[in-house]
Amino acid sequence: MENQEIKTNPEFDWKIIFFSTLGFIILAVTLSIFIFIKIDKGEIFLAEPVDSSSSQTLDASRLRDTLEHYGDKADEFNRIINASHSSVDPSI
Repeated sequence: MENQEIKTNPEFDWKIIFFSTLGFIILAVTLSIFIFIKIDKGEIFLAEPVDSSSSQTLDASRLRDTLEHYGDKADEFNRIINASHSSVDPSI
C-alpha cells in the first residue's frame, strides 16, 4: 500500500523534479567554473601565436578578376532594376 502512495503522490514527483533540476544546475555551474579557470590559466583552448613578420602579397590579376566579376554583377543588377516588368493581375 505504501508503494502505491509514492507512485501517485504529486509532492514526491515535484521533489524529484526540484532536486534533479538543482543537481543539474550545480553540475553546470561547477563545470563552467572549472572551464573558466582552465582557460584563464591558459591550459586549454590555446591559440598559436601569429607570425607577424610574414606578409602576404596581393595577387593583382586575381584582384582584377574579382573587381571585374562584381562590376558585371552590378551591371546585371542595374539592368534588372531598370527593366520594365509587365505583370498580370491573377485575380482578374
